[in-house]
Amino acid sequence: MALITKIIKGRKYYYFFLSYRRVTGPKSFSKYIGVARPSVKDLAQVEETFKQELIKKLSGKRYSNEATSKDDVIKSLLFCKEFTQEFQKLTESKRRKYDIDSTVRFTLTTLTTEEVDVGISDVEAALTKRFGLTQREQISRNMLRAVDSIKGHHKLDKTYLLDLHRLIMATFETKTPGRFRTKRVHLYRYDVSETAGKRELRYQPPHHAKVIKLLDAFVKWYNESTLNPIEKAAVAHYSLYKIHPFLDGNKRICRLVLNKALLDNGFPLINISVNKEPYFDALVASVESGDPKVFIDFTIKEFYSQIKEFLIQEKLDKIDDGISSGTRRVLSAKDALGDYAKHVK
Repeated sequence: MALITKIIKGRKYYYFFLSYRRVTGPKSFSKYIGVARPSVKDLAQVEETFKQELIKKLSGKRYSNEATSKDDVIKSLLFCKEFTQEFQKLTESKRRKYDIDSTVRFTLTTLTTEEVDVGISDVEAALTKRFGLTQREQISRNMLRAVDSIKGHHKLDKTYLLDLHRLIMATFETKTPGRFRTKRVHLYRYDVSETAGKRELRYQPPHHAKVIKLLDAFVKWYNESTLNPIEKAAVAHYSLYKIHPFLDGNKRICRLVLNKALLDNGFPLINISVNKEPYFDALVASVESGDPKVFIDFTIKEFYSQIKEFLIQEKLDKIDDGISSGTRRVLSAKDALGDYAKHVK
């Protein structure tokens, strides 16, 4: 940020200037302040107001921020806009391919994060097979259907959470699919440095008798919150994980809800646990400290990283397409010259 002075016909005019780094280059914004140099206090107010105006301009909404800065909000919106613009340039078949590929990757990652024994071939088969699915393929199909569900912009309430859980845990009957827990659960972090191979977290979920009341408060917060999408998504995951409403499958539900918060606000799907250990580290650190900021920062970092990966890959694909197209033109020209030479002879 900076205060810029422009001199026009000998007179000074003051502008407030903001610039944000994006994958495709910096994006700058300026706001006219006036002919009088603002005080430090006035400049701080101009900055605050200007950033809020930018958030409204970029999103069409008055998003709030708590653990994130307004700069984070603006930058996340700019990254989202970059993604959307590039995505819309793709052909329909390429957009479809991206949607399928990202859903497959998310499905595989979110299942294997919980040590569910599925592979890429199981997920791909779950997409195409009509009958005779193996158990691993059925588990994959259930998660694929859950991802399709969160893309449907359904209202989040307790019934919807139960439906999601019933869907993804349908093949795990002993884990009470579609039912809130009725017993105490304990949280552990697997750690090779521990003698038993795991340690109990300093934070433990509330008594099962409190789950419904806590979920009511969570659902109310989720549907009324004006938090910006990235922060809301991370806080939703963090808060729901702390409640731990199910006997099993809680993190899977949390990752679905995180992405529902993003998708409902025009953001793309994030494969949040693709970096498994840092994901667990951030989640545990936030839960044990009672502060979601560590997990929010991790979510923002992953969002930026995955958007960059998409944009860079698309740029490389275009270069490859250009080279291929150029090669085809050269070969066609050679063929034409060959035909011409034969004709001359």
